[in-house]
Amino acid sequence: MMKNGYSQSQQPKSNMAASNNIHSRTPSPRKLSQSQALFTLSALVYSTIVMIGNFYVHKHLSGQLYDGESLKADFFADGHNNARDEIPSPSYPFGELYDGDTLTSIILQQVQPPVDDSQKPFRLRFKPGSLNLSTQQTLPYCYSDPSIYKQHFPQALHQVTSISDTYMLIYLMLPKSASSTARWVMDNVLNASDAPLSALGYELNEGGDYENYTTLTFVRDPLSRFFSSYDEVFLRYGPWMKKRKGDFFKKYNDFVHPYPYLYENMTDWDDYQDAFCPQSLGKERCTRMETKENGTLALRFERFVWDYDGVSPFDLHLHLQAPYLSNRRTGKPKRIDEIYSTTNASESWKYIADFYGEYIPDDGVLDARSAPRRVNASFVSLRTKQRICQLSAIDYCCLNLELPPECDISESDLNIYCSLEMNKRGEFQIQPWFHPHQVEVSDRPAYLRVG
Repeated sequence: MMKNGYSQSQQPKSNMAASNNIHSRTPSPRKLSQSQALFTLSALVYSTIVMIGNFYVHKHLSGQLYDGESLKADFFADGHNNARDEIPSPSYPFGELYDGDTLTSIILQQVQPPVDDSQKPFRLRFKPGSLNLSTQQTLPYCYSDPSIYKQHFPQALHQVTSISDTYMLIYLMLPKSASSTARWVMDNVLNASDAPLSALGYELNEGGDYENYTTLTFVRDPLSRFFSSYDEVFLRYGPWMKKRKGDFFKKYNDFVHPYPYLYENMTDWDDYQDAFCPQSLGKERCTRMETKENGTLALRFERFVWDYDGVSPFDLHLHLQAPYLSNRRTGKPKRIDEIYSTTNASESWKYIADFYGEYIPDDGVLDARSAPRRVNASFVSLRTKQRICQLSAIDYCCLNLELPPECDISESDLNIYCSLEMNKRGEFQIQPWFHPHQVEVSDRPAYLRVG
């Protein structure tokens, strides 16, 4: 029998001594009178009651009273309870910061989860990236609360997905996580084509059309990704896009930007380009060169970070990674078999291609697909970078990623921690200790305060 993932010892079976061969020379028992029989029976009942009473008193005083089955097992096993000895049950003070080893042992069911006398659900706090698990092992325990992250899930009914029937391989796209490189490899090396896949991921489950396909994705450090995501949406929603014609650009033409101050004194592409690539450098060099902006773009970026609530992205490139990989109805991740880091995306794709007997030439074709950052991060304050980490906590927790040096500090007021909980079905869940809408904004830098 399983309870919360743990096996319970079966009730010991009593061994009945049986003898079918009674020798004739065994003396017959002496018959007792009625009064003697009643006296003997009374004495036996009294002894039994005393013995059971002493047993209960002992267990009560030692704090070892269990449920009925365990109590029965303990009684018939002379005080030895197998169920309690199999898995240690240490003490877990609530609100403490726990190390990754302890939390990993609980998740892997090597020790029992805590039991609170008040019967309240337990909530254990730990640092991002501290679990002794890989990203792929950690993600299945993630819970993206649909009531909080509903706008971070894929919003369409179907997602365009790269699927290789040749190699039974599916790439699940994550915006701004080396997705352009991934789709190029899938299409040009692994014979994939784009196909609509349910945003809920049901086709990947048992009984689905792709239950036997391998699914993979790439994830990125949330802080670095946020800078890249911002650059992308800044470009896509600039006033220069409203001047373009065609059905593709219609959504940009009709879009009312929630942060219009981002484009103050910018009316066309040249105004934007001049901000990160002055005309004196030559326009032909601006596409691949590092930004030369003087802090103007960085200041707008910082203001956006402090105005953005973290739960209302206006473009899919701002969606957090863990929710984007999850089912918006259940909050649970889709089936993902392999998760790689964008830190070494090129080498990972070469490894994947080689595994399937394909070859990617070592001519820089993969690295050439990345674009340089337009906002100069060196002009962005440390506190603003820390706020980005706070808004992205669910990604650090659910992907088991260590915080970058800017955010990995001991200041308790940042509260960039993770939470291990158990839902009503007895399933472990990993969430951030504080969700984006709970992050304080009172320490907004003075130079970013308006009014």
